[in-house]
Amino acid sequence: MRRVIIMIILLIINIVFQSTIMNEISINNVSPNLLIITTVSFALLRGKYEGGIIGFLFGLLQDIFFGKVLGFYALIYMYIGFFSGYLYRSFYKESILIPTLVISGCDFIFGLYVYIFSFLFRGKLNFMYYLSNIIMPELVYTTLVAVIIYKLFHLINNKLESREKKEANSN
Repeated sequence: MRRVIIMIILLIINIVFQSTIMNEISINNVSPNLLIITTVSFALLRGKYEGGIIGFLFGLLQDIFFGKVLGFYALIYMYIGFFSGYLYRSFYKESILIPTLVISGCDFIFGLYVYIFSFLFRGKLNFMYYLSNIIMPELVYTTLVAVIIYKLFHLINNKLESREKKEANSN
């Protein structure tokens, strides 16, 4: 139950930070994508199902508050969380390299998805402009922020797991 409460709090904090503080620290109107960082981090730390659920909730909230179509972001965040969760048991959790690379790759895929379904289908074909001015700067910014935030989420996850083990052993 404690994990669910912590995840709800993190969900709310991330949505609020993404829509307020991240816009204030943007560079050339590009800000880091906290939702990708959080979704992928918890998918890597907890597995594909939790990653998919967290991603779906993040995307759904983004659709409700900021989107034009319900389900657009929910679908992509869910897939990103689910598929990155396949690496759950494949690497050393304290390592920062693999999570950073996965977050970078997922942010790139997210940018391509948004370009294809938001711009390409409407006839805006200038992909190189979108790649160089939106996708790549966001990818770099998100990757730099992910190094710090992943460590924080790893610490939170370790504390929750140790508490869950203590409670399981005391019962």
